[in-house]
Amino acid sequence: MQRLEWVNTNGTANGDPTFQTGSEDCWIEIHGSDNLAWYHADADAVAHKVGWIIAGVFALVATIISTVHICNHLRHYTEPRQQRHIVRIILIIPIYSIISFLSYRFYREAPYYTAVRDCYEAFSIAAFYMLLLQYIGDSTAEQKQAMLSKRGLKWTFPFNCFKMNPAGRRTFVLLKWGILQYVVISPTNTLVTIITHANGVFCPDSMRPKYAHFWVAVIDFVSITVAMYALVSLYRVIKEDVKEQKPFLKFVAIKAIVFVTFWEGFVISWLGSNNIHVIKGTKYWSKDNVVEGLTALIICIEMVLFAALFIKAFPYQHYKRPEGTYRTPMRRAFIDSLNFTDFFLEIWFHLRWLVAPITRRYPVEPDVEKGRFGKMDINGAARYGIDKQTNLTMVEATSDTVPLRLGETTHFSPPEPAYASAAPAYYRAQSNFPPSAQ
Repeated sequence: MQRLEWVNTNGTANGDPTFQTGSEDCWIEIHGSDNLAWYHADADAVAHKVGWIIAGVFALVATIISTVHICNHLRHYTEPRQQRHIVRIILIIPIYSIISFLSYRFYREAPYYTAVRDCYEAFSIAAFYMLLLQYIGDSTAEQKQAMLSKRGLKWTFPFNCFKMNPAGRRTFVLLKWGILQYVVISPTNTLVTIITHANGVFCPDSMRPKYAHFWVAVIDFVSITVAMYALVSLYRVIKEDVKEQKPFLKFVAIKAIVFVTFWEGFVISWLGSNNIHVIKGTKYWSKDNVVEGLTALIICIEMVLFAALFIKAFPYQHYKRPEGTYRTPMRRAFIDSLNFTDFFLEIWFHLRWLVAPITRRYPVEPDVEKGRFGKMDINGAARYGIDKQTNLTMVEATSDTVPLRLGETTHFSPPEPAYASAAPAYYRAQSNFPPSAQ
């Protein structure tokens, strides 16, 4: 399909031409430059500048609030299995804020920014699902054990006529795959959006099957529906077991940020459609530009409210370490939270499990914790606690020591060097250490 582009001879009020770009009957009107409004001083230009300033201020405030919130979790990184998912969830606030601000300023590239934003949304939803699982147990075996008492429950509407076995292997895997499929499909949709929009065959204002936007929208809708169904189903099963963590507030925060942004974008686009004509173009912005800009401005404002809600929903005080104890360096904690290898290992495991009935080879559950903090010496082992990579086992506990997990703290500070003195009193290394350390 040939890509066409020409200048609308009707022009605009100040003589700057409006460009129409697209293919065949799919045309998007855009002005010739993102900078048209910024070099004029009339009322229309001032309105755009004011909106840009408002979007920037709210985006900056939301980003600062979320950054401080994330830093507090990284400073008290005592439960990496849980907090890495919390950091990933909170990151959706600055990502939404910054991308929405860029969409307002550089409105011609807005579809590309929006596609990237929607891609990360999938990772945040998956992170929340994994966080709920961590609340009931560190390992898959512990999680299934916690669900053994949930037999006899029914599936969530509209399949509530069927009973579910949450502890069953098939049910557990299908629920997790219901979330992980969104992590696969959403980046794929993002890539398709970028490629097709660059070639003029995406057509975001059209829902005709001949354009990529129709298929991307349908696939994304089905994928996120399945993901949210799996999330709701898990929440119904474990909500009583994790009520101390206030899962309802967390669930509302995640669900609100997804559905509010989706439906307001849908409504604004509908108001700007050719059949309604409520939203119209201005001297410097076409109707499509106004729709993108208005959506971005509203999201920037809302992100401040969501940032405040996330502080309440995901507090760091629960993980706060005592003063004077060793803490995981913030840099290492941040790298760990951005290490998405656990997601990829889970995806690969569940893909293999789905074909296992055919191959008759069921895969082994992946160890998503192995090697996340890299190789550690005995000092690192003493500081971070039991690490699966070095296979350490606590053999003696005194009033000065506490059995630890990765990221937890201890008042014990091993001297230098630690191999000959500190290690025998507290740990027996089953492997990876010299005999003198045992």
